[in-house]
Amino acid sequence: MSECAQSVLVVEDEVLIALDIQMQLEEEGWRVIGPAGSVAQAQSLLKLARPGFAVLDINLGRQTSFEIADDLVGKNVPFVFLSGSGDDAVPERFRKQKFLSKPIVFDDLLGILRDHV
Repeated sequence: MSECAQSVLVVEDEVLIALDIQMQLEEEGWRVIGPAGSVAQAQSLLKLARPGFAVLDINLGRQTSFEIADDLVGKNVPFVFLSGSGDDAVPERFRKQKFLSKPIVFDDLLGILRDHV
């Protein structure tokens, strides 16, 4: 894997979930960018590094991660959405993106990551 492909941006506003995802990805050899808990934090991180993949929680407090997803599409960075609410909230423009329900099964996330590197 190239350095870019090994990096994963994690955007998750629930600290314990974010840290769990980070820990598990790092144990599998991925380099985690973040985690970011807000749109502003994620955008700041994207100015510093281009990830090979991103994991986006849809609901970030009062915001959604759709603005970040638009940025990633523009940079041709694949990503997966996470949500405990189901994929009904995903706008039509993102319907082809991968989606995982919370609580996530980590092996499912790893499978998606491996398919995109």
